Amino acid sequence: MQRLARTVLVSLGLLLALPSVAHADGLGSIPYGDNCWGSGADADRDGLNDDCEYQLAYWFMPKLWFDSGESGFGRRPYYAVKSLSFSTRTVQIFYLDTFFDDTGVTTGHDGDPEFQIFELHYSGGRWYLDWAYLSAHRKSSCDSSAWYSYNQLEYDTSDTRNGYRGWPTLYVAEDKHATYNNLSTCDSGCFLQDYCSRTTVQFLDTTDRLVSRNVGSTTVQLINQVVFNGKTERVLDDAAFKGWDDQWYRANSQGYGRHLTEFGF
Repeated sequence: MQRLARTVLVSLGLLLALPSVAHADGLGSIPYGDNCWGSGADADRDGLNDDCEYQLAYWFMPKLWFDSGESGFGRRPYYAVKSLSFSTRTVQIFYLDTFFDDTGVTTGHDGDPEFQIFELHYSGGRWYLDWAYLSAHRKSSCDSSAWYSYNQLEYDTSDTRNGYRGWPTLYVAEDKHATYNNLSTCDSGCFLQDYCSRTTVQFLDTTDRLVSRNVGSTTVQLINQVVFNGKTERVLDDAAFKGWDDQWYRANSQGYGRHLTEFGF
């Protein structure tokens, strides 16, 4: 009897000691691996399959947390993808946030070209996020942009399809749209002027997320001039970025061209 009780207790202890069910690292839902290179349609002539580019941009698109005081949620995101190395199966995704406007009280302007660059690689049937560059007022007087390693990022584990080194969770500075890897980094950004909170989430998890939003590259432009709500916007060069508002009493921001060029897209 004592032996049986001891066996039950040991078994119970082993059960309690078992770790909780963990999500697999990376993303295994993308139907491309080695065949992302050198197969299928390749409209921007960069060696990557067009649908693979879409699948990568779709699945790794980040979840964004906005502050409770945010007043400029509107955006129309686009993306570009390029190969870094076939030998290491490494690519980069450039996410153009294309916010309609920056609603900062004293420095607000039409069009807000913040962005993120994700570097990822394919191995053993899964894609893994390695690095993320998060723009935060890039090229301004309080530039807080930075590269972050995968282990400095948070991940959306509320979705069973995602795991560590899958799509990340980012934090958006109130009204200014700079993106950060966590709340404390945000609160120290732009000379302590940025503020974030985990209040309102925006995750474009819809059937048409990023469909027909591949801009190609600055060399092979699949999309540049965009007409939306009756207004025209250019996203791949340094023409004034109006964010589809272009209000006469507010300045326009500079476009995405300089950022895309400097990062080799």
